[in-house]
Amino acid sequence: MKPALLVIDCQYDFLRDVSPYQCGMLDNALIGRIRSLIEFCRGHGIPVVYTQHSIEPDKSNAEFGEPEGVRACIISTKGWEIIEDLKPRAGDAVVKKDKYDAFYKTDMENVLQSLGVDTLILCGVLTNNCIRATAEGAHYRNFKLFIITDASGATSYIPEKTNEEIHDITLRDLKERMYETAVITNAELKKLF
Repeated sequence: MKPALLVIDCQYDFLRDVSPYQCGMLDNALIGRIRSLIEFCRGHGIPVVYTQHSIEPDKSNAEFGEPEGVRACIISTKGWEIIEDLKPRAGDAVVKKDKYDAFYKTDMENVLQSLGVDTLILCGVLTNNCIRATAEGAHYRNFKLFIITDASGATSYIPEKTNEEIHDITLRDLKERMYETAVITNAELKKLF
């Protein structure tokens, strides 16, 4: 097994209570758990790869049907930047993307191939959007997956469901329908290395 850690979209626009585009679960506690996972992986020689959702100022590359008023992750704005406590270091790859799936029309696959990676550890936001789509993209490319439950977070778009409920439902669905996908905690992952 040759793993890499994918830190998905940990950008200022997704911070809870900071932006209208917030991830309801991305607070200081979640940032701390993601940082702990990053440090663990670096300490064990596991490459760290970041994704950065990147929308042009004219929104020419925004999601199909996205409302005009949505202004999330606009390139060169503060909201587009990766959160200071989770910033990449020299040698970390940063893959810019404009769709939920980090493999779609990006150099993600080339980056991972150059690292000789066959296994991905996923963390970040949003569990029910970019983590889910990237997990599916990775699965279709035959990567073994570990999705870290306490180092990822969701936002509920369903009024009668909490952020945590959507997070749990999404993770359970991914685990049950995609072979070679483990849904585990930080502590459980650390026991494997």
